[in-house]
Amino acid sequence: MKIFIKLPTWLGDAVMASAALRALFSHFRGAQFVLYGSFVALELFRECENVHPVFERKKGRFGHFLKLRQEWGEFDHAFFFRGALSARIQKLLLRSKRKALFDKNQNKNAHQVLKYLHFVEDALCLPPQDAELFLPIKAFGALGGEARRLLCEKFELDGGKKWLGISAGAKYGSAKCWDREHFARVALELGAEYEVLIFGVASEGEICDFIADTLAKNGVRGVNLCAKTSIKELCHLISNLSLLLANDSGNMHIASVYKIKTLALFGPTKWTQSAPWQNENAKILHLNLACMPCMKRTCPLKHHKCMRDLSPEMALEAVRDF
Repeated sequence: MKIFIKLPTWLGDAVMASAALRALFSHFRGAQFVLYGSFVALELFRECENVHPVFERKKGRFGHFLKLRQEWGEFDHAFFFRGALSARIQKLLLRSKRKALFDKNQNKNAHQVLKYLHFVEDALCLPPQDAELFLPIKAFGALGGEARRLLCEKFELDGGKKWLGISAGAKYGSAKCWDREHFARVALELGAEYEVLIFGVASEGEICDFIADTLAKNGVRGVNLCAKTSIKELCHLISNLSLLLANDSGNMHIASVYKIKTLALFGPTKWTQSAPWQNENAKILHLNLACMPCMKRTCPLKHHKCMRDLSPEMALEAVRDF
């Protein structure tokens, strides 16, 4: 049996779809799964059994998709975890006996994890499935001693100290992001107690450099890991954090998989739909402004108060409450 799955594009959405993916893996045990999607989404699930990852090329997208159709022939089932126009066209092009397309307007007010899970349950007429997130990537503590040593050596990390993770970016847009000065201030206050790990992708280099430079100028060690880790290494490192300070982002959702203590900073997005899922060690910090949540990539009012007025003192107080 052959199953086609088009994954969500963003890292965080892919993590939130993991419960639904596990339901598919369990229901079609022994089947061949073709996972189609972005590089970051594929890297999360590459190590799952019977999985064939296929990177979705943006240039010549539909020609590339037709080549996939030619190579794999007809599928028994196809699940599209995106409802965008490109996914709808691909649904028409793909040869499959049964096809299901995600509709974001179904279960509109549910958490995104449940939206994805209900999508699969409804498509296959399944009873309620396990809603726990999962990743096939081992936590740092489950790695062998040599693997842990090599990972710390590669990134020059102090394995004998508690780790504080700083995740100051968010691919969705700048409106999600807390001020870099605020992140630096909290890291400075906690730097004597923790080894500070700064996470980010290449486009967030300026933010990460600012935080790392601010720490260095004040005599605090910060390890700038921006664009230096693989997705697998990122998961290993996040799984060993004593505390993560993060915007509503993919790293925040990865931390939920490993039940990492997390202070999640929310502004323009709906925390009821994308909060850390089933992570009893997470706290959400947000204001209650009339303009929230606007769900915009950049602040439409130009003041960005939903994040700017969240002070470092408020974050430090929340950390102390842990």
